[in-house]
Amino acid sequence: MKKLYLFSILFVLLGAFAFASGEGELATGPTHDWTILTSGIVRFSESEAKFQGSEGIIGKLANDFMAKYPGTTINMVYRDISQGSLTFDTMLAAGNPPAVWLDASHYFPKYMNDDYAIRLNDYVDTSVYDQDIVRDYTIDGAVYALPVANIALGMAVNVSMLREVGLELPAHEDWTIENYLLGAAALKRGGYTVTAIQGKGGLNGWSDAWFYAHGASMFAPGDWSKVTINSPEALKTFEFLQLLIDKGYTPAPLATTDNDFITMFAQNKSFSGMMQNGHIDPRYPVELEKGNITAIPEYTFIEFPHAEGMDHAPVSAYQTVGVAHTSGDEATDAMIAELTRLITGEEAQYYYAVNSGGFPTIAGVRAETGYASTSSYKAIAELSRTAGVYKQWPDGPIKDKVRRIWRAYTEQWLRGHISPEDLLAQFEVEANAVIAEILAE
Repeated sequence: MKKLYLFSILFVLLGAFAFASGEGELATGPTHDWTILTSGIVRFSESEAKFQGSEGIIGKLANDFMAKYPGTTINMVYRDISQGSLTFDTMLAAGNPPAVWLDASHYFPKYMNDDYAIRLNDYVDTSVYDQDIVRDYTIDGAVYALPVANIALGMAVNVSMLREVGLELPAHEDWTIENYLLGAAALKRGGYTVTAIQGKGGLNGWSDAWFYAHGASMFAPGDWSKVTINSPEALKTFEFLQLLIDKGYTPAPLATTDNDFITMFAQNKSFSGMMQNGHIDPRYPVELEKGNITAIPEYTFIEFPHAEGMDHAPVSAYQTVGVAHTSGDEATDAMIAELTRLITGEEAQYYYAVNSGGFPTIAGVRAETGYASTSSYKAIAELSRTAGVYKQWPDGPIKDKVRRIWRAYTEQWLRGHISPEDLLAQFEVEANAVIAEILAE
């Protein structure tokens, strides 16, 4: 952007002036002209922007970097979000990829390799980031991406509804599958829907959270080479889901989507289910204004109830990450890695939390204003720290193809056309064959 470019030029001119006047030489070091590509500006508040600048936190940090390295120019480019990766694709085709691309993680699978990306842990300390998250961007010991924001989901629960039927949320250690079902019976007697199993087109990720609450997992942590869902824990989950359906604790799954559940929850018709705080915080005032509810209830976000033998049920999450393009020169790569660390670091994460609602991935980053001031944000942030996070699917073609198989099979299960045992066995064979084919390409 022009502001950043002029800032860099100013240092060059100052250096030339000092040398010519005999008053000393301003060392500029090597000259670089780099681009940071991202999907939008994480802005400062109006008052803060007056002294921090209109380019938001990433632009401000780029200015800081250029001040440290006066021979470096950093240009900010913002991806056209309506065109997917087209902005990056165009830059790459022209032979001028960004030095750092900061974006949703699903864009990066085919670029997390030595041909494109810098091994960031060769140059900066990556251990300060949440290692459960960094693990998903580590290949054969090389860390190819750093997470600037974690987007986590939890179980939204209507506390007011629970109290209406004479119950309170139990202590965490008592928040078990068994006690959830006891509360479900009371809620149904009170005329409420307990949750919503979303099965239109097959089970979706919000309903798949129940598998993780029972100790099952689609993949082993950090290993995307084969699925691991075919397990006794997954069979227990199918039994549980069937119970929810048989007891009438959920609307008909084959007719229910995630958007349907959000509406049910926002209109005080359902007690619990997975979502982000951003799905419901702004929705309640709309429903109140429309007259669909008479008051906004007390609600919060907690872990899914856990199965026997488990202490916590992890929460689902995905990330915004930074990937650095290798220059082929070790000294230059060290500088780009430093820039990547800077724009995914503590200061950046603070403003991602305050101004866009992302959850920090570095311990000690505490934001308490803006989006981060809401009780629901604080609740999910705490879940991410205490319960841990899981990523159900890897980014890239494995996710697209294997998830399609999973949803097709689970739809057939909901229709009564296949048993859980056969579903898991057949899915395992088909999914692993597809994964092997993709990995061999």
